[in-house]
Amino acid sequence: MATDKKHIAVYLDKSVEDALVEFCTANGLESKKGLMYSAAVNKALAQFFGVESSTPSTTPGNTVSTIPSDIPDNTLALVQQLAEQVAAMEERLGKLSA
Repeated sequence: MATDKKHIAVYLDKSVEDALVEFCTANGLESKKGLMYSAAVNKALAQFFGVESSTPSTTPGNTVSTIPSDIPDNTLALVQQLAEQVAAMEERLGKLSA
């Protein structure tokens, strides 16, 4: 598939890989084929640099753009962190019940 997007390759530390997997799950970046690593890295970098991202999500309403803009940044960060932790717990519970 041809694209004009920049391609990069990285060697992830195990702790970074684990965090990326949780980020994928928390942000609904999963498809029928598995985790959407490229989309997750794009979304994480967009958040880090404070730029817009066109990253897709398979979980409706799980994006920062659905949160009102008058909430302080530290509150948004806390909400995002809590959402990621809840998603991680749900994933772990799902694995335990399987």
